[in-house]
Amino acid sequence: MSPHFTRVVKEVYGYEDVRYMVAGHKTWQATINPYYTEPEFLRMAQQHGLAHVLVDLRPAARAAAGHIAGAVNFPAETDLVAAAKALDAALEEAGIKKNARIIYYGDDDRVTRAFHDTMHANSWNNGYILNGGMAAWRAKGYPVDHGPLAAKPVYEGTTVLPGAMSMSEFEKIALHTPPDTVIIDTRSPAEWKKTGVVPGALLIPIDTLARRLDEVPRDKNIVVHCAAGNRALQVWRMLIDRGWDPAKVRWVDGKPHKSKKHILKKM
Repeated sequence: MSPHFTRVVKEVYGYEDVRYMVAGHKTWQATINPYYTEPEFLRMAQQHGLAHVLVDLRPAARAAAGHIAGAVNFPAETDLVAAAKALDAALEEAGIKKNARIIYYGDDDRVTRAFHDTMHANSWNNGYILNGGMAAWRAKGYPVDHGPLAAKPVYEGTTVLPGAMSMSEFEKIALHTPPDTVIIDTRSPAEWKKTGVVPGALLIPIDTLARRLDEVPRDKNIVVHCAAGNRALQVWRMLIDRGWDPAKVRWVDGKPHKSKKHILKKM
C-alpha cells in the first residue's frame, strides 16, 4: 500500500489503524516474504492472455476433481521438498526463465507459503500465492475444470498487463492530445500543484472517481495516468468493470512527472 492509498483507506473508507511499508512490495518480495495475488487478478490474466504458470499443490485426486484451467499439479502436502524439486526440474526443462510469473494455490495456506518460500530460495523470485486458494476461486464463481491437469508447465502470452500504455506512447498523446481522446489524471490536488498537469486533462482524484463517473465519456478514448501506474491500473479496472469499452480505455505504466519531454505543466 502506498502513502496515497493509506490516506484514501483512512479518509474515504474510515479505517483508523492503517500503515504502509516504506520500502515497497519489491523489497518485500525480494526477501522471500509471502506475496499474494487475488482471484480477480488470475481471472484477468486468463482472459487477457497474461503469461503465467499456475501450480496446483493439492493431492492428484483432489486436483483432478476440480481445478483452475491451465494448472499443473505438483502435490506438496505429503512431500513438499520433492514437489518443489520436481517443479523446478519441469520449469527448467520447459525453458522457462527464473523471472517467470508463477502462481501457487492449494487448500492449506501453510503448505502454499512453505512451497512458495522453497521455490523462492531456489531463485524463482516472481512467485505469488493465490489468496484463499481454491476455495476463494470457487467463491467468486469462476470456472472450474475437471479431469486431467496440464501435462507440463507452459509460459505463453504477453508479459504486459492488459490496457497498459508505455511512457513513450503517452508522451506523444500528452503533447498533442487528439480530439477523440480524454486524459484522466487520478492523482491528488497536492500532486497536481507540485508537479503540474497535462494541459486539458480531466482531473479526478481516485478517491472521488466513484461519485464522478458521469464525467468520464464513453464515446471517446480514455487514457488514465497517476504518478507511477498503480492508481491508473485501479481506475482502468473500475472503468472496465462499470462497462466502459476495453478497446477504448488505457492506463499509463510509468511516471509522467519523470518525462524528459516535460509533458506536465504547472497549474
